[in-house]
Amino acid sequence: MSSLAFAAVDQTALKESMMRDLDTIRGVFQVQYAPTSWKSQFSGWSVDTEIDKAKDQIKNTANITVKDFQKILTQFFLSMKDYHVSISYFSTEAASLPLTIKGAEGRYFLAYIDRTKLTEAAFPFAIGDEVIAFDNKPVADEIAKLLKVVGHNVSETDNELAMLNLTKRSASRGYDVPQGPVNLSIKSKAMNKIYTYQLMWTYTPEKISPLGLGTIKTVAQTVLREGRSTTNTSVRSKVLAALNAQMLSPYAEENPEAAAKENPFNLGSRKSFIPRLGSKIWESQADDIFDAYIFKNEKNQLIGYLRIPSYTPDDADDAIAELKKIVARFELNTEGMVIDQVNNPGGSVFYLYALAGLLSDQALRTPQHRMTINQSQVFNAATTLPELEKVTNDDEAKKALGESLSGYETSYQVAQFLIRYFRFLTNEWNAGRTITEPSYIAGVDQINPNLIRYTKPILLITNPLDFSGGDFFPAIMQDNKRVTVFGARTAGAGGYVLSVNYPNQFGIQGFRLTGSIAERLSMNPIENLGVTPDKGFDYSLTASDYENNFADYVKAILGAVAKITN
Repeated sequence: MSSLAFAAVDQTALKESMMRDLDTIRGVFQVQYAPTSWKSQFSGWSVDTEIDKAKDQIKNTANITVKDFQKILTQFFLSMKDYHVSISYFSTEAASLPLTIKGAEGRYFLAYIDRTKLTEAAFPFAIGDEVIAFDNKPVADEIAKLLKVVGHNVSETDNELAMLNLTKRSASRGYDVPQGPVNLSIKSKAMNKIYTYQLMWTYTPEKISPLGLGTIKTVAQTVLREGRSTTNTSVRSKVLAALNAQMLSPYAEENPEAAAKENPFNLGSRKSFIPRLGSKIWESQADDIFDAYIFKNEKNQLIGYLRIPSYTPDDADDAIAELKKIVARFELNTEGMVIDQVNNPGGSVFYLYALAGLLSDQALRTPQHRMTINQSQVFNAATTLPELEKVTNDDEAKKALGESLSGYETSYQVAQFLIRYFRFLTNEWNAGRTITEPSYIAGVDQINPNLIRYTKPILLITNPLDFSGGDFFPAIMQDNKRVTVFGARTAGAGGYVLSVNYPNQFGIQGFRLTGSIAERLSMNPIENLGVTPDKGFDYSLTASDYENNFADYVKAILGAVAKITN
């Protein structure tokens, strides 16, 4: 056989294997993707249509490579317009620059500089200096290129994500990774002149080679034999596994390093980019979990400020204990509170419920979910129920479930709610449904107020980089008329997340999809719609904000505080 014929055979086998993987992915979405009906109504999306498009791309790509296939897959996962849906690849290739560029109104500015890597002597620019060009092209051109990987869902959120990835690229997320020098043209405010500076990408090379042609069938047979499953049979672990209660954006995992968390523009940073709002009367310690303080406004009112960076603290019990102390202090000493939730990637629904219970003296109604179910979940529910039904008091509940579920205190009543929830899942399955009628996660239709609670006016600040739990918290608080929502609409990631991985030979580390679709009290979904600010309290960041340390933004926040505490 000639080498040309051999190559043709290899391409045929490679494409057939890619097609099989697409059918595997199609099957998972048919069984577990809860927003299918909503996506059809919202954008005309269909899993069969999109899989067929991907297959056509494979057929029509000459000499297709694993990298080509990964790009086709990335576009399929973007087709849902769902911030919970994502795919990641096994790859070590990545690159970054030690700065963040943000902007608005078609202009871009230096927003953060890591001075441990770019000293003033080496990089004599300041926060607020305008970036005119990136890699010798308008910044907007590079943003447009990144949007092909970010996708086109909510334009404000998409642009914010593209800006975050302007100076940070990872092949594991489907980006082409740059290396070598890059030129930035920057207009210095101090010198009123445009300078071009060259920086070098901090580059990590790829250490995982793609699949070699001719090994396809052998690899497929091997990995399929090597599947593993593990089972943890404690009641607590089975409850947590059955609830699938994570509401977390996949973008939350892109900044694991401690240094990255110090960047106030990253998702989940302890301190946000919002400047101090007034003269501080009290503030939390630098090593406390939360950035919090009390300040005096122009009306001589004492106002509390609380930063909620995410709903995934390192230790939920410690976080709730610290929050109780802050809330008690604010209740005693302030006339209102500002909650800063910008750039919040979400997290645990139980932690979110525990936190919300500290902020109201009335029960808070929660969103309902339509949830996909299968035999695995029903089996887990059916085998957990007998253990929960043995619980007869608070002590037994804590013994079975632990002191808390991600900060949400357990009790006999919590066990009863769980029993109702697991019976509901079983009954839905027995009724022939694979996606449930609307119901509540863990059976919790209302969040009861904690004995320690805040009862005064609250201004909740949101923005387009609030995802998932960052959508649900403002939805709950706004629907119950407990807060005034200020700022810009949230991303609209409206359900909980399921993670999937399967044996494959194309570098697919795993993917995520949405296992439920939530409805607010208005019966509208959170998915794609997000949470919009209350009337008269909307604010979008401007070029002037980035150029002048958010002076107008702070003025608007303080004006909103004055309104709600009048």
